[in-house]
Parts: sequence; structure tokens; C-alpha cells
Amino acid sequence: MEELKKVLVLSYFFPPCNLTASQRSLGWAKYLNKFGFYPIFITRNWEHHINGPEDMHHHSGNEIIHEQYETHAVYYLPFKGNLRDRLYSKYGKNRLNYVRKALSFIELFGHHYFTSLIPFSNIYHFADQYLSNHPEIKSMVVTGNPFEIFRFGYLLHKKHNVNWIADYRDDWNTSTVNYSRGPLDGLLKKLEVKSENKYISTTHCITSISPVYTKKIADFNGVDGQVLLNGFFPEDFINYQNLPFYDEFTIVYNGMLYQSQMIEVFLDGFKKLADTFPEHRSRIKLRFPGILFLVEVAARVKNHMKGYEDMLIMTPRISRNEVLEIQAKAHLLLMVSHKDAKGIPSSKIYEYLGLGKPVMICPGDEDILDNTFKPYNLGSIANTSEEAFYQLNMHFAKYLRGESGIQIADKNYTHQFTREHQTGVLAKLLEDLEHSTQTRK
Repeated sequence: MEELKKVLVLSYFFPPCNLTASQRSLGWAKYLNKFGFYPIFITRNWEHHINGPEDMHHHSGNEIIHEQYETHAVYYLPFKGNLRDRLYSKYGKNRLNYVRKALSFIELFGHHYFTSLIPFSNIYHFADQYLSNHPEIKSMVVTGNPFEIFRFGYLLHKKHNVNWIADYRDDWNTSTVNYSRGPLDGLLKKLEVKSENKYISTTHCITSISPVYTKKIADFNGVDGQVLLNGFFPEDFINYQNLPFYDEFTIVYNGMLYQSQMIEVFLDGFKKLADTFPEHRSRIKLRFPGILFLVEVAARVKNHMKGYEDMLIMTPRISRNEVLEIQAKAHLLLMVSHKDAKGIPSSKIYEYLGLGKPVMICPGDEDILDNTFKPYNLGSIANTSEEAFYQLNMHFAKYLRGESGIQIADKNYTHQFTREHQTGVLAKLLEDLEHSTQTRK
């Protein structure tokens, strides 16, 4: 049996971290061995459970933990945090605010010049030592964010001549989401643009989660780009196949809802369905699991649905198992695009595909959401409230005829969105990288 080729992976997020970002690296850990690679992950310790952004600052772990498997290896490094993190962890976000802002600025400015100012710089130092002890490793994947981790890829390439791929989940300086970090934001932005161009200039290629993101990033940095979708694990949905539908005709929207998502387009179509079938009103439900976690978002939906509150079911944040069961028992799953923004594929779309349920995109994005669900045999696109009503009316008619359960998803189509298939895309890039390294020799 041919020996697996070792590849180093720097990933800030990795299980048992319960954030969505860790699932990307987990897919590589599970499947890269099937394509001839043995990934060695270097990450931070995640013993401290993450319930909110503030939990990222807490100390986690006291020693290096090494876990070895047939498919991959992981090194978990203690996370101590810097002074800002320790102040945040001890006093919370309402005390010493100006002190923490000053410390944040020092970090945001200084990490472009001093690696030691990055709170997780031990990932770099450990990787540096590891490559010194394992000179046979010539391939590396560095996945961001935090985007400071790309500095590690740049420095390790310079020192060890290790060829690397920069994996972006989101875009950095090409992002259309603008927020100010104070009066010196312009200076920080210039530094970040300079650093991104410098770091990425040493990569074999970049990868990102959609065609739009990938092209923007590749063009900005003048490098090759490859789309590497997030995807889903089919085994996550085995226990949710063939669950009985809700007695009521049920539509579910799962996930965060942002100001840029025009949920009102769908809600108006939904209200028209209710008005068209007043005799069936009690048999129609719209569920938003987890939406009460953000009060202002829930209020926005409630205000638009005045007079229809009896048809709404809104809950606080609940466990993933509960959410999956709710979605599996629904008749229709809803996804809402972002206004005037392209290339944003919520991780929920892959969960929807994994469940094999009918999905409505409303409104569409003329981009990755539409391109994903137009070929999907249970997908539909509605760009106006009238179109939403038309689609809902068809789904509701099937419900009344008892035909909802006979709709079967095309698994040949959805397979391309599995984590295993997408890991194969990464493996092909690693093969190209290995070949280019051998050619240079």
C-alpha cells in the first residue's frame, strides 16, 4: 500500500470547537487520506466551550495535546491570549473599554511587523519547529480567518521553502462589509492591504467558498484561485431521514437573519397564502428556530407579521439535533439571499441539501444560491412576493393532496456538495502543488 503523503495544516478552528468554521477542517481530516494525503493539523486548544464571541478570549488548555489517528494527526496548543483577552475574560465588555481598545489597536497595527503580538502566535512557533524536525514535509494548507494566520504561511514558506495554499472561508480586504475601527481605520486598512498582497504572493493558489469570492480574492492578489465549497457530511443526516412530516403545512427558515436579507419578500407571499385559504389557516405554520437569540431580528419579523402571529413559531437558540429534526419534519425549507451582494453561500444551504428537502430561495441572488438550487430537483427560486405565493400555493396543494412525502432528492446531484467530494478538490490542488515542488527541484 502506497504511503500517504504528509501535509501540514494550520487551522485556528478545529473540533471540538463547536463553531461552523471547524467543520471545514474536519472534512479534510476525515477524507484527505482517501486521496493519498495524511494531514497534520496544528490548532489552538478548544477545551473551553464557545457559547458566544466573548468565550473566544478565555484561557483554554495548559499543555500541548497530541492526538494520532490512521487518517490524520492533531496538535492542540494552549491558548493564553494577550493582555486584552485577559482583561475581556476577567471584566467583560463593559469595563476598561478604552484600555482594551488601545490594546486592540496595538495588536492590529503591530502584528504586521511582530508575530509575537498575535495572540495565537504559538501556532507559528510550533509549526516552525515541526517543519525543522520534519524536512520531508513540503506542502501546507493555511486556512483563515483569523487572517493573521496567513502571515504564518508566508514566514514558514520563506524559512522552510514549504509550498502552501491559502484557504479563505471569507474574503479579507475584498469584503463588501465595511465597518470602522475608529479614526485610524484608514491606516489599518492600508496595512492590511499591503500585508495580504505580500503574504499571498508566496502561495501556490488561493481557495474560497464561492466563485464570486474566489475571483475577487484571486484578482486582488494576482494569483490563481480555486472554488472549494463548504459542503455537508451525509452521516449527519442519517437519523433524520424519513421522519414523519408535521401535521401542519410547515415552512422553516434556519440560521441568522441579517438586515441585508429581504425576508419581507417571502413574508408577503406567505401572508397571501394564508389569506387565500382562510379555512386552512390553522394548518399553515412558519417556523424560525433560534431567531429569538437576536431580539431585534425577531422584532423585525413580528412587526411584519402583525395579524398573523398565530402562524409563527419562534424559539430561542436550540441544539443542532433539535434544529435538524424540525427541518427534517418540515414540508419546505427557506433560504433568503442578501440584497446587492453576491457570492454568499450560507452554510445552511448544504444542510438543506443534506436533508434532501424541498427548498425555496426567496428572493434569489442570480449567483451561487440560484446556481445551486436551479438544477436541484426539489429547488425553486422566487424573486417577488407573487412568485413566492405561486410556489407556496403549489407546495400547499401537494400537502392537501397528501403528496409531500413522495418527493425524493436527486442524490447524484447533491453528492458534489458533500465534504468528501470537496476534499477531493483540495487533494487535486495538493497533487498539483507536490508536482510543482518536484519540478522546481
